[in-house]
Amino acid sequence: MATGMQKQISMKIADKSDMEDLVALRVEMQIEDWERTLNQDFSGYAQKFGELTHRHLEEKLGKSIFFAILYEEQEPVSCCALEELGELPQITVCTEPDARHGCLASVYTKPAYRGRGYQQRLLGYLMDYVKDLGFHDITLTTNSPDAAHIYLKYGFTHISEKYFLAL
Repeated sequence: MATGMQKQISMKIADKSDMEDLVALRVEMQIEDWERTLNQDFSGYAQKFGELTHRHLEEKLGKSIFFAILYEEQEPVSCCALEELGELPQITVCTEPDARHGCLASVYTKPAYRGRGYQQRLLGYLMDYVKDLGFHDITLTTNSPDAAHIYLKYGFTHISEKYFLAL
């Protein structure tokens, strides 16, 4: 019986050398998510959103935003980020006032690579990293039942739903 070749998988905490990969993944993720949510084509905003994302990450990557990125055969296929909550703290800050608190964001795997367990692996990788940085608790929102299943399996507790209003 012939067996398929094992794909080379690597994960890393992103730095500025990964900017092009991060921006491309976030643009793809945002277009997919908002088209599904609002049933509207957002692809015309790809370049502008990419530029905005690049400027934002240029300032905050590795300081208050931490991305993990997964590569298959050197192609970026999955990412997730933790953004530090500092502007408007959660009540959980009171339990550990010296700890850092974050929000999981930009969790994405390219459609062709889903179902391979990449997001679970990447989530664990990022959580280990930010725990070592002094983060105490993590919040998130999702509108994906598949993603919710991963978060519950990882140990997150379901506490709310996500709503959106365009003004």
